[in-house]
Amino acid sequence: GLNKVINISRKERGITQFLTNPSMDLMDLVQVSDISKNLSILPGGSVPPNPTELLAREGLEKAIESLKKNFDYVILDTAPVGMVTDTLLIGRVADLSVYVCRADYTRKAEFTLINELAENNKLPNLCIAINGLDLQKKKYGYYYGYGKYGKYYGYGKRYGYGYGYGEHEGSEE
Repeated sequence: GLNKVINISRKERGITQFLTNPSMDLMDLVQVSDISKNLSILPGGSVPPNPTELLAREGLEKAIESLKKNFDYVILDTAPVGMVTDTLLIGRVADLSVYVCRADYTRKAEFTLINELAENNKLPNLCIAINGLDLQKKKYGYYYGYGKYGKYYGYGKRYGYGYGYGEHEGSEE
């Protein structure tokens, strides 16, 4: 998780404690990261016995509103959809959802779930980000790029030849 990348000193205290006790000051739980003074982290906190029930409470909306007032951007990092119901509960308070898929790893069948989530408005403004693309591989794209473009679309012959322009009856080439 993020705690491997960002040194979080008090990861046992976080949003869980606020949701359990909404009278506490949420900003006391936010930590400045060791990466940049402009990057703050609100850890998840200790795992409660009832995470789904806790996330379904009104306190989550209150927490997000407080964070929006104090920060330019609020990013909610969740478990992959389908692994736990918590992700959909957290998603309801998001302005935008980004479903990250890895090239050559995410199965096509998983896009059925993504389509269902979008069609049923389960995650707001659902977008897809694909990472891990190797743009040097020939299987990506639609034969664009220098060389392929010319091969399939007429470069190297007369202009427009690949589109039917310049093909005149009786012309020799």
